[in-house]
Amino acid sequence: MSDRDALLAAILAAPDDDLPRLVYADWLDENGRAIPPPERRTAADRAAFIRAQIEAARAEPFSPAARAARERADRLLNLHREEWTWHLRGTIEGAEFVRGFVEHVTVDLRRFPQVADAIFDAEPVRSVRVPRPSPQAGDGWLEEWSSLESVFEVARLRQITTLELPAVFLQEYECDVLAGSPYLDGLTHLSLRENPIQPGWLSDFLAGPRLPHLTGLDLSEIANLGPGLAAGLARADHRRFHRFDISGVTFLSDVLKRALGSPCLEEVEELRLGWRGYPETPGPLTYLDLGWVIPWGRLRVLDLAGQGLGPDGVREVAWNPAAAGLRWLGLAANGLGPEGARLLASAPHLNLFYLDVRRNSLGPKDVDALRRRFPDAEVEG
Repeated sequence: MSDRDALLAAILAAPDDDLPRLVYADWLDENGRAIPPPERRTAADRAAFIRAQIEAARAEPFSPAARAARERADRLLNLHREEWTWHLRGTIEGAEFVRGFVEHVTVDLRRFPQVADAIFDAEPVRSVRVPRPSPQAGDGWLEEWSSLESVFEVARLRQITTLELPAVFLQEYECDVLAGSPYLDGLTHLSLRENPIQPGWLSDFLAGPRLPHLTGLDLSEIANLGPGLAAGLARADHRRFHRFDISGVTFLSDVLKRALGSPCLEEVEELRLGWRGYPETPGPLTYLDLGWVIPWGRLRVLDLAGQGLGPDGVREVAWNPAAAGLRWLGLAANGLGPEGARLLASAPHLNLFYLDVRRNSLGPKDVDALRRRFPDAEVEG
């Protein structure tokens, strides 16, 4: 085994460790001329890319330091993506780099069982997205529908921490196979976005023992889940979620209040509660006291897009001492107006790295005032 092969093997063996990656970056700088084309001409840039992505990952999320490192990495990736992913051609539909290597892949479910070994042998993949192609309508179209069961039976899934299944029209029997897969016990984040999940199934799943290490759950755009989700969270004291996305889920205000008060959300760091009905139908948070409803303890990311909070609701966030830990705040389409912008700009506790105030009828002066108030933030207005 060559030195290079040994270094790459070390990266595959310890995907959470930065040290082998940084050692490999140093090796590229010192030995780049010895590796075969087309990688030879990009060796120095690949070394710089690895270091930049690791720097971004180590910096405080969303901070100016993280953004600057990410921008450097993105410039290099835009130049060399083709060379750095050529060995995965024919096995994946998309790739995302994390800390210098491909960690997230998109794979056609019909091919995944056949190509899984090649993918995991090539890169330290930790996250998989599996789209399901829609069958053509017509006679026999049901027979064309590809089941996800074979995906959940792939043993290499033991190596992932994130599984994304957005808008794949997940069937209830497939939900059972997913939750019961012996290869997904290590899963920490699951996206079921835009799937027809049954509220009863979700409630029982949350209350049960399956996927015991799950700390991130994306249930966004599944409108009917409100009551079942609240019931499941009330019985999920054994879980602790750090990332939770229920944007677009329909709740009555008192049901949402109960859900957000669940012990399993006490340690949440990223909470997304976007709503799509504003201005015709304000979101359920409009009728609640946010200072008492939001689980503020460890919160760093809060998305309230479209809730229609208005200036009074924004005051409950911006002037709340418990919101001092926020670094990312989404207030798009909330009817802020100039008064809401003024309240944000004079907030004594906020220290943001990202602020979204789009679609709020704000003028250039309002947005400029927010940029002056939060000089370290990326302000989208």
